Amino acid sequence: MSLRLNTNYNENESIWEIELIGEVDINSKSTLKDELIQLNEKKKSDFLFKCENLEYIDSTGLGVLISFYKNVKVNENAVYFENLKPSIQKIFTLTGLDRIFSIRN
Repeated sequence: MSLRLNTNYNENESIWEIELIGEVDINSKSTLKDELIQLNEKKKSDFLFKCENLEYIDSTGLGVLISFYKNVKVNENAVYFENLKPSIQKIFTLTGLDRIFSIRN
């Protein structure tokens, strides 16, 4: 399965909403990275990743998200993750990313 992204800027909450669908891995990392850079350049804001349809993420995908997080923090914005599946939540916990990223259910 590949990665699909649905993106929307929510004017009411001043936040980018990104729905991650499929898998974030070595095959899709460039797509994700390029899209996130474009969105951040378009409008510097907070980012909400909606993950109810995220099936898998590997270390290269996590690397993209960590790098992106650093770019967003430069402008004092935040990155949120919402509705992580238990298996993905476990990866965030084991790697300590649950202490870096804001995670909502």
